[in-house]
Amino acid sequence: VLARQEMRPAFKAVIEDAKALAVAPLTMDRYDALKLGSAMAVIGGMFAADPSIRNLVNRNSSATGKKVADGFSTFGSTETLAGLNAGVIAIGLIRESYGGDSKWTEAGLVSLEAEGFAVAATAILKVITGRARPEEHRGATSFRPFTNVDSSFASSSAAASFAVATVFAERFDSPAVGWVGYALATAVAGSRVYTNKHFASDVIAGSFIGWGLGHFINQRHSGDPTDWQINPMPTERGTGGGLMLVRRF
Repeated sequence: VLARQEMRPAFKAVIEDAKALAVAPLTMDRYDALKLGSAMAVIGGMFAADPSIRNLVNRNSSATGKKVADGFSTFGSTETLAGLNAGVIAIGLIRESYGGDSKWTEAGLVSLEAEGFAVAATAILKVITGRARPEEHRGATSFRPFTNVDSSFASSSAAASFAVATVFAERFDSPAVGWVGYALATAVAGSRVYTNKHFASDVIAGSFIGWGLGHFINQRHSGDPTDWQINPMPTERGTGGGLMLVRRF
């Protein structure tokens, strides 16, 4: 009961972020609308190019290349990225225990939330579009809305990878973090096309979604110090303990 009570502020914060995200299209300025329109135009162009890109990749793929691509696909899975974020949070907590700042902890928490929103957004699109995956050999224009919860459009791996990369790139001062993060996210997105799991338009859409959500959630928690915190959580009778995720209001 105590744990549920202490977690309520964290759930409330996520709900607030979801509400802000839902109304964000109503508050776009011309610059935001231009970016959204440009992204949709690129995705539309990629839809037309999907068959040609798939044929090109299939003609030039190799067994070794697919093994490498499988490795990047595994790295870009939601479970691996969640583990990465947990590791960053753990490093941050250790740094703080030795008097360090909270940058790593903040980055891990915000990145974890952004990843969650990216996965949720692509899951909704998968259900709505019901696009057949390339390995099903039904063509790039086969859509059966609301019939498949694991359809092709959009790539959750690409979305999650770019969400995490964007948060880390914006949170850390070193340009190397951005270069490495975006390079790995691009490799993950490309691996999904190379292994015939997604069309090119799927990963482009996922990448845009991940970048946008990573930037949006990061901006929502850009205060110094962050409004997310991890605090010790003693049990009611003092016989144990744990960690508690909270948010200041």
